Amino acid sequence: MKPDTIDIVLEPQDLDVLQACFDAVRRERGLINDEVLAATIAAQMIELYQTGIRDPRELSERVML
Repeated sequence: MKPDTIDIVLEPQDLDVLQACFDAVRRERGLINDEVLAATIAAQMIELYQTGIRDPRELSERVML
């Protein structure tokens, strides 16, 4: 774990936000069939979420490819 992340338990509503954001990013960027890149995006989103970024728009914008 990176020092700037918080070890938090993700609740169902957190997972809903992350899933919706993840699905939107994959659709918008045309990454539907790229499972390796999808795993990278998911990990980045979770890490950002753990640092306190909860706004779906901000999460989507901050995900690096």
